[in-house]
Amino acid sequence: MAVIFVTGSDTGVGKTHVAGLLARRLARDGFTQVIKPVESGAGAGRPADADKAAGDWAEAHTLVSLPRPIAPLAAAKQARKKVDLATLLKLYRALPPAPCRVVEGAGGVAVPLDPSGKDWADFAAALRPTVAVVVVADRLGAINQSRLAIAYLRRRYDGPVGVWLNAPKKPSKEVAASNRAGLAAAGIPLLGESGRGPKSVRFHFLPR
Repeated sequence: MAVIFVTGSDTGVGKTHVAGLLARRLARDGFTQVIKPVESGAGAGRPADADKAAGDWAEAHTLVSLPRPIAPLAAAKQARKKVDLATLLKLYRALPPAPCRVVEGAGGVAVPLDPSGKDWADFAAALRPTVAVVVVADRLGAINQSRLAIAYLRRRYDGPVGVWLNAPKKPSKEVAASNRAGLAAAGIPLLGESGRGPKSVRFHFLPR
């Protein structure tokens, strides 16, 4: 089973967009699921992230849906729902099997999922994905964001990991070049790139 875990350096960096690109690519090789373990701010006419990423080519699963658009633990408390690492892993493992999965986290990699402080790095360590993809906004500051997020993730997760640079707003050529040079100098694999149009998408690894 191919499992790609998608997390980010922050909220709003394009995780769902990248998850959709990965799901569409994986669907060429077989039945694919897009899984969102927990989402806050869902509903009220807003499509769930898993549904957006799955599109017409994958099966969507949101394991815990919370109405308030705030951090998962705070949203769970308001909704009087239980959210912790053990619960999310139990729900994940109860899903029907699939040859390909894209699992998208909520917010940044250090967002707490558990009252004890466990977060997406702990989730990744338990999940043991084929690869963990950290989505970073392709702008000035991306090198710092990438280094911080990867270093944090590696404190608990020792599997394959790299960065995907996503640019809703195209950076200058100088900034784009320096971001890629900075990742290379830090020994951080660049797994992919994307922008606003389909021609901007580049896979630097083969998701399977």
